[in-house]
Amino acid sequence: MRGLTLDGVGVITYRTDLPEPEVERSTDAVVAVRGAGLCGSDLHPYEGRERVRFGVIPGHEVVGQVVAVGDDVGDFMPGDRVLVPFTTNCGTCRPCIAGLSARCSSGELFGFGDPDLLSAPALAGGQAEQVRVPLAASTLVRLSDEISDEQAVLLADNFPTGWYAAERAGIVTGEPAVVIGLGSVGLCAVVAAISMGAAPVMAVDPLEDRRDRAERLGAQPVLPGDEESILPVGAVIEAAGTPVAQRMAVRLLRPGGTLSIISVPTADHFQVTAVEAYDRNITIRTGRAPVRSILDHLLGRVVAGEVVVPGEVLLTHPSVSLAQGAEMYRRFAAREPGVLKIAFAP
Repeated sequence: MRGLTLDGVGVITYRTDLPEPEVERSTDAVVAVRGAGLCGSDLHPYEGRERVRFGVIPGHEVVGQVVAVGDDVGDFMPGDRVLVPFTTNCGTCRPCIAGLSARCSSGELFGFGDPDLLSAPALAGGQAEQVRVPLAASTLVRLSDEISDEQAVLLADNFPTGWYAAERAGIVTGEPAVVIGLGSVGLCAVVAAISMGAAPVMAVDPLEDRRDRAERLGAQPVLPGDEESILPVGAVIEAAGTPVAQRMAVRLLRPGGTLSIISVPTADHFQVTAVEAYDRNITIRTGRAPVRSILDHLLGRVVAGEVVVPGEVLLTHPSVSLAQGAEMYRRFAAREPGVLKIAFAP
């Protein structure tokens, strides 16, 4: 099988000799990949900011077609076009029932392996021709024809994640909100905040290309350094993942405001002191987005046209060969203008 492996910091290898996944348990499915996104969180181990097990197929944003199922996979069958959220989930444990599918007690994250628990097999990701999906009946999402492959790649992680960030930011209709960091998740948060009635939505990023995309989506672009012109607001979404961005977010909050941190943290501490949070009555909300849970109420709105997933604005490279994997990781990590969201098409 053709696919990519992360073999060290900054080392992506294109391989043609990977073993094809198989149904290992009765609850498994195997999905032929039609599109697999390259996510900003894939850069954390690639750039050495997060420890993972090397030699694993990366990627956790997949749209594809079922090719094999175990006996207990329920209604899914070969030929079904499906979306694969970035974590598996059982649907019945306490976190799943509470709407926290990304914290399922038996869930796994695609494309990452614990470097300290070598006895536990890593769940291979989707940047390959096929992917095995455990707990398939409760993890997979059947796709209607109204959802394109490009939109589905975004719905596997980035769009529901941005939506979750906006939901938890305390947005009030007719009041302003700020989004800091305009990668794909940040731009999805811009769409979500506007959909929820925030006005205006101010979008901060050092890259002109990304600010331009935010403006196309209806936001007011702001260059870092000019953010002091923004009056303190009640809702700030931090999607950049840097201490500088988080500190900016805290400065832009008014007393009683909510800071929604959706970026994956790599620092040990928040960029706000306990005294500062107390004295200004700041609410901080953070955590991994429960994508599968969110899709239960979001996907119907997308199909109905109530919410638009702007694939044409966000997906700058929608059909990239796996053979170009190393180059695209390099370009994505370099934050090249015009390289915002990449999807591999095996």
